Amino acid sequence: MRTIIRRLLKKEGGFTLVEILIAVAILGIVAAVAVPTVATIKSRSETKANASELANVQAATDAMMGDQEMEQVLAILVGAATNDMSVFPGGTANLFGGALGDYMRQATTKCTYYNSVSGFVSQDACP
Repeated sequence: MRTIIRRLLKKEGGFTLVEILIAVAILGIVAAVAVPTVATIKSRSETKANASELANVQAATDAMMGDQEMEQVLAILVGAATNDMSVFPGGTANLFGGALGDYMRQATTKCTYYNSVSGFVSQDACP
């Protein structure tokens, strides 16, 4: 009995090369499954953030037009789309700063926008 206990106590612990290779293979498989999932989640969140920003710009345009009792604004065409809210939607009326007050929290946006004369806002491009 003593010899068995001595052998168990003397035995050095550790992992064999095969056990380490199996663990690395399992981690590789988990990483291969997780990376595409994270990329998909990131893409969806960017799409939702862009849609939210568009809604904010449209709400700011509507608020400005309502406050200023405007029925029309100067249109910004597709080719002249901007992310500078100090000149949006164009002309003397703008969404950021000036005598009209702040309708947007930031002076620039991530995406570029254009609008129609009636104040309908559309996204042009997002990075």
